[in-house]
Amino acid sequence: MQLRTQDKGPGIMKAAIFGDTGDIAVREAKLPEPRPGWVRLAVSSVGICGSDLNLLYAHGDASRGVQPGHEIAGVIDRVGDGVVLPTGKLVAVEPLHGCGNCRYCATGLRNLCPNNRLFGFTARGGMAEYVTVPEDTLYELPADLPRHIAALTEPMAVCVRGLRMARLDVRSRVAILGAGSIGLLSTVCARAAGAGEVLITARHPHQQELARHLGADHVFDSASSLLEAVGPDYVDVVVETVGGQADTLSESLAVARHGGRVVILGVFDGKPGLPGWEMFRKELTLTASNCYGRECHRPDFALATDLVVEHRQLLEPLVTHRFKLDQVAEAFATAADKSNQSIKVQVNP
Repeated sequence: MQLRTQDKGPGIMKAAIFGDTGDIAVREAKLPEPRPGWVRLAVSSVGICGSDLNLLYAHGDASRGVQPGHEIAGVIDRVGDGVVLPTGKLVAVEPLHGCGNCRYCATGLRNLCPNNRLFGFTARGGMAEYVTVPEDTLYELPADLPRHIAALTEPMAVCVRGLRMARLDVRSRVAILGAGSIGLLSTVCARAAGAGEVLITARHPHQQELARHLGADHVFDSASSLLEAVGPDYVDVVVETVGGQADTLSESLAVARHGGRVVILGVFDGKPGLPGWEMFRKELTLTASNCYGRECHRPDFALATDLVVEHRQLLEPLVTHRFKLDQVAEAFATAADKSNQSIKVQVNP
């Protein structure tokens, strides 16, 4: 992975851009101006997600030219015509922008809009000094909220939706498979949703320690050890957060009790096997959760801002590494290497 920087002139900013596989560069870019209904943010903090790593290391030219960053917090720097929010406000960005015309957008499900754009993937992301976004993607945050905590709003919103779809009650025993940032934040959301008991699998000692800090009742080093400890008919809801090429979908079905529910938050590669007999025998409900939506009285992102503000001190250890924009190559390398005890790595432009 290489890093190149340039001195910038007037009307110019710095932005991180993906090049060939494994290459990220800090380059000069034109300072964006907000169009009507949009704002320009001075980016305060932006997190690195597993999906960012997958895109950077994708084979071929899938990542070339992408300006990454979808876990964005910043301060409104300039507004376009028709914008109500004033400059100077600290905000988190819901990075999905729907077409606004389809049946999904009309019902608050822009995450299902076939023409949506996701900042950091199919539109310019926040790993830059400035970024422009629509006003209706912004959620205000208290001015005294630490910027690195504010940038946890996006992954928290992912977990809010997943746990909402799990339909918990006060007696629910929840098992979370995986202790990356989504798994760990799911622990906070499960508690907030009223789970009676929270179990989690965490491979590494630093993840295990943080899982307990965030409210997990029991921590296991694998799904098999969890199943051995509690048996096959104990867990009401399983939240899968690993994805990739892991066998956690099959493990989730094994862990769930008869009549239980499995919620998929992880993004799988290819076509993971689904044990149909296990699904049938246990009469399980399998649900996938995609990003966040607005179909309820309060959007998932709004609920996430509440949790981030309420648990600001609890969440502090989750952000393990912070880098300047010029150190973005080191930031991505750190996020990719779990041996350095990284969990959430952020860039602070």
